[in-house]
Amino acid sequence: MSTLSTSHLGALREGFQLLRRHPPLVLGLAILAMLLAQLGPALELAAGVGPSLILQPLFGFVGLLPLEMYFIPRLQAQLDAETQDAHGNPVTTWQETFDARWLRSFLARLGLSVVIGLGFLLLLIPGIVLLALFGWAPTRMLIRGDSLLEALRWSQSAMARHWPRVVQAVLAMLMLALVYQVAASWAMDRLLPATDPDLGPSALLRLKTPAFWVFNLLGGAMNLWINCSLLALFHRLEAAVAGRASNL
Repeated sequence: MSTLSTSHLGALREGFQLLRRHPPLVLGLAILAMLLAQLGPALELAAGVGPSLILQPLFGFVGLLPLEMYFIPRLQAQLDAETQDAHGNPVTTWQETFDARWLRSFLARLGLSVVIGLGFLLLLIPGIVLLALFGWAPTRMLIRGDSLLEALRWSQSAMARHWPRVVQAVLAMLMLALVYQVAASWAMDRLLPATDPDLGPSALLRLKTPAFWVFNLLGGAMNLWINCSLLALFHRLEAAVAGRASNL
């Protein structure tokens, strides 16, 4: 009988390996992420709003919505089918399967994000608990075809038993993303002219400065790696759940 790994940190390396399966596709998605990120300041200019640290993330979210809503989940569904070929997402029909599920999965993810966000606003701990217990539900709906209730139950049951190793891996991903953000902020402070720290750089400056395009490209690649690493972590969690069930 095989022994399950005592750590899921290998998911970070496996996420990179998943990205390497389709270099042209990944490059295209990183470029798309860069273009969509730059759509945010373009929308700010079209709306006629001035520099604002509150509005910038809002317009940025709207710009990146197609990537988060459709293109990244599609990449995850494709990679899952190619590497797992599971009954819920067979490699021969993954595109049709994805087309039938992506909107339902996105709506579940959006609703869950709202509930978790309220939990964070009301009190930090409830938001963290909700995210930890039910965060895998949209992924389960997308690539295994579960209903919303089935996906919530599976995520809660799996995380209740295996949360320490999963949280360890997620924190490692967040730490690497934080290191990138700090490095990018340090570089931008030295490349850009001084701006009001309470307002941030203007939309026009973000559109005209090549450094923003470069860092948005790198940020898009980082986002793709994180999502592929999360997929690898999901596969490890599935294996852990299946391994425990086979031992009962």
